[in-house]
Amino acid sequence: MGNAKGMALVGAVKYLRLRRAEALATLPRELHHYLDVRIRTSAWYPERDMLELIRATARLVTGPVDQVLEIMGETSAREHAGVYSDLLTGSSTSRAFALWSTQHDTGELRMMEEAPNRVRMEIVGYEDPSREMCLVYQGYIKGMLLMNGFSDLLVEKISCRIWGDDRCTWRASWKRGDA
Repeated sequence: MGNAKGMALVGAVKYLRLRRAEALATLPRELHHYLDVRIRTSAWYPERDMLELIRATARLVTGPVDQVLEIMGETSAREHAGVYSDLLTGSSTSRAFALWSTQHDTGELRMMEEAPNRVRMEIVGYEDPSREMCLVYQGYIKGMLLMNGFSDLLVEKISCRIWGDDRCTWRASWKRGDA
């Protein structure tokens, strides 16, 4: 199992703390300590804990779960904008890799420009794929592109480890080529 930086957990933990009673009822008992301890943004935490925190948060937010998970990803991209702003600008493969590696100790994010208005993003070698994390990452990709000025976005999943593929891949396209 891999690890994620505390920065990736902070949003879910903050939300769960605001709804503590409900969080205690939905969060696995062995993770209740996250509601009390200080989350260090630069420390490593188990990816499986992050997944359970995200699942608990998604259960408490009103709305369709898939949509909630994507919005959580978009929100994370905005939160990271201040901390990682130098990595979020442009469409460089090295920047994509650097951003992923600041948050995860497993897997690699690759980004390839397919056309002037289309990119493909892949996560290769990630040890902890799940349906929920794929939806969060899809929202993160959308949020990252929106923050870089892209509009009329369409982000679609084209392969997935949980579908039996060797990597998770998204294609993002936009109608305006001036972003």
